[in-house]
Amino acid sequence: MTRGYSLRQRLLAAMLLLFGLGVAASLVSYLREIGRLSGNLWNDTLQEQAREFLYGLHMRADGTAQIDLSSAWQNAYADPQGDFAYTLFDAAGRPLARSPNLAAPLPLIPVAKDKTFAPVVLAGVGPDQRAVVAAHTPGGGVLVVARHDIGREKLVDSLFEEASEELLVLLPFAAVAMVLMWGITWWSLRPVTRASKEAAAVGAANPGGRISAHGLPREVQPLVAAANGALDRLAEAYAAERRITADAAHALRTPLAVLSLRLQRARHRGTIDWPAVENEIAQITAMVSQLLDLARKEAQPRRDDIAAMPVVNLSRLVREAAAGVVLLMERQGRALEIDAPEVVAVHGRADDLRDLVRNLLENALWHGRGTVRIGVRCDDSNRERVLLDVIDEGDGVPFGMEEEAFARFRKIHADSPGSGLGLAIVRHVARSHGGDARFVSGAGHVVVTLPAAGTEWVDAVSADSSEAPASLVGRQFR
Repeated sequence: MTRGYSLRQRLLAAMLLLFGLGVAASLVSYLREIGRLSGNLWNDTLQEQAREFLYGLHMRADGTAQIDLSSAWQNAYADPQGDFAYTLFDAAGRPLARSPNLAAPLPLIPVAKDKTFAPVVLAGVGPDQRAVVAAHTPGGGVLVVARHDIGREKLVDSLFEEASEELLVLLPFAAVAMVLMWGITWWSLRPVTRASKEAAAVGAANPGGRISAHGLPREVQPLVAAANGALDRLAEAYAAERRITADAAHALRTPLAVLSLRLQRARHRGTIDWPAVENEIAQITAMVSQLLDLARKEAQPRRDDIAAMPVVNLSRLVREAAAGVVLLMERQGRALEIDAPEVVAVHGRADDLRDLVRNLLENALWHGRGTVRIGVRCDDSNRERVLLDVIDEGDGVPFGMEEEAFARFRKIHADSPGSGLGLAIVRHVARSHGGDARFVSGAGHVVVTLPAAGTEWVDAVSADSSEAPASLVGRQFR
């Protein structure tokens, strides 16, 4: 058996993949943002330092400067080991003030007139190297601020470490998300598990069990409907097989018992009545043949679309079936009359419809009297139906037994010839072709209804009717 895949595992893998893609996209976006920030890190930091200084700078009328800084910045500039320093230049480029931690002023960096800040530059070498930026002051001077360069890589690593701490917070949420995804897949597939258990329960002990579509996803419901349809067809075929088997056992029991008694009597007497034995064997053979024929017809797939069946000429099939029973009619001294147009088109299987007509004629021959008339005509009340009439001069079936006569192995008179299967075959063929068969009360008259193929098929069928025994039309046989 081919090992299948787990739908739950596939759904979970798909969810995890989407979750991973989302985390990866966020990480890439974050790394790009860190890269952008690191590229402007010095510039942004030094400019912010310069703004803080300019906010507390006030130029006096005599050209001197009053510097009001927060205690934090005062301590930072006063710390000899601190990273921050400044130098203030007047409009002439002379130093006005510098931070206490500077032994010498920072170099003057010119600032373009249309710019607020000059580009960041590195000043000094080795441990004394600083990142420096210059800005215009309100009095026309220049402010130069600096900080020791701690390295871009170190700054980026610091930012990434800070962000990593925040990413660690996502781990519990990722674990909870995985548990939720597993639970959601289990909950979503629970109806499928229930449906599989219902399907497994269908069997010989429970042939009527079916899969319930309640609660199943819409995508799975067509599969369930198809499976239930298949189970319906299998149950119907199983029931038909059991019915055929039971009917055959019941029908063959009596003729086999009679044949066995004849053979036992022949063994005791020393003589055998061959005509009687041959008659019993012929009856058994005919019964088995009809049983097999009925089983074959019932095993054929039912077609809901009768219009998709081939178009055949019912008149031709009637003449062919009548030609097959002419000799039997003549031996019985019975007359056969046919009244059928040249072409009557219907949808169906030619062999089955020919068997239908032959069984109707044999039923009239064995159970009826006088002349047998068979006719094909259109239904006056419904032009889309074709009527096939088989009429004899007998009394027909007793009133109230019209339906019972079509049952299997049902014979109105137990001593009458035949197996009681002919009319069952007739009705089955008629219904499998979208029609029906019925007895007319109080007369030896059977009417078969079949859907017509339509007048557009007449020309096509007429071409195939040239070989039909048209000489039988309106002719009487004795």
